[in-house]
Amino acid sequence: MKIGFQIERLDPARGGAETYVHRFARTLLGAGHEVHLFAEEFASAPEGAVAHIVMRRGLTRSEKDWRFARACGRAARRANLDVTVAVGRTFGGNVLQPHGGTLLGSRRQNHALIRDPVARAMKRIFDRFSPRLRTQRWIEARQYAAFPPPEVVAISRMIRRDMQQFHHVPDERLHLVYNGVDLERFSPATCEARRAEARKAWRLADDETCFLIVAHNFRLKGVRELIEAAALLDRTGSWRVVVVGRARPSPYLAAAERLGCVDRLLFPGAMADVTAAYAASDVYVQPTWYDPCSLVVLEALACGRPVITTRLNGASELMEDGREGLLLDSPAEVDRLADAMQRLLARGRRTAMGLAARWTAEQHSLERNFREMMTVFERALERKEALKG
Repeated sequence: MKIGFQIERLDPARGGAETYVHRFARTLLGAGHEVHLFAEEFASAPEGAVAHIVMRRGLTRSEKDWRFARACGRAARRANLDVTVAVGRTFGGNVLQPHGGTLLGSRRQNHALIRDPVARAMKRIFDRFSPRLRTQRWIEARQYAAFPPPEVVAISRMIRRDMQQFHHVPDERLHLVYNGVDLERFSPATCEARRAEARKAWRLADDETCFLIVAHNFRLKGVRELIEAAALLDRTGSWRVVVVGRARPSPYLAAAERLGCVDRLLFPGAMADVTAAYAASDVYVQPTWYDPCSLVVLEALACGRPVITTRLNGASELMEDGREGLLLDSPAEVDRLADAMQRLLARGRRTAMGLAARWTAEQHSLERNFREMMTVFERALERKEALKG
């Protein structure tokens, strides 16, 4: 097949969607398919893929967004592809796989994390009249209403519900395909081999429990709530919270200073290879306000690390509370988050959950994701050929 992916930027260091596309393109190439990538910027492209640079022209951000969406559609048509996968807000896709979920679902959760009701109301008003958000809503609506209608991939049941609510996607075109994880790169054995060196780099004592979060959007992923929960933990215990990511840490360090737990926090910045972070950690914590299906949670599970996350994370649907880790209904439940962290200071409980975590990750391999996505691609191609006939 000739398969194309449309995404705003292809840089695996930026986040889960970019990592997924880069990795999936490599898998397709290895299976003998022809791969085309359409983006404004490429930090890197898999060897053998055809990279199409699509310019984002315009005077305003909203104009640039819709011109980019239109240009991606034109470029994909010129390439004469069998399947075009729209990962970002672009036109021309006969498969939609929005890793960011739906715009309205995302904004709903961005509003929920604002604690001040007046500020929350002002944010809703701003969003309603924001030219850029209005343009993005228009682009997204056109994606779902395109003719011929696209096959739509939801990467969690949470996202599937949003797609049905906001875009009325019929069941026959809506496919549930969870993200997959690299079980060789992320494994207990790999972590064990790197653990001593990784913990030494962070100056962690042998008996110190390391709670890890990997995130670039600290606010959305619940770093504030994680710090507030850490402030409630037993100070006589030996533990540390490590926050890996490129966001600015100073506001969070200031909050930790006020709460009296700044000495228990470490912000090492972004890491090119997060395997070392998982190796150093004992528990992965992501009290997120919104995550369609977190790749980092799947990676942590594959490494045999128990996970604390919220049901606002699509990856939580693969877990059972008390089996691979602990689940919260909302990041706002700071007391419950602190209690979950306190419970996982017990090494024996972590060990049992870590074994279950690895087993669950093994049910969601890259190979499974590839097979399920290829089934969707074949369905999209069949619809396309039927229309031609």
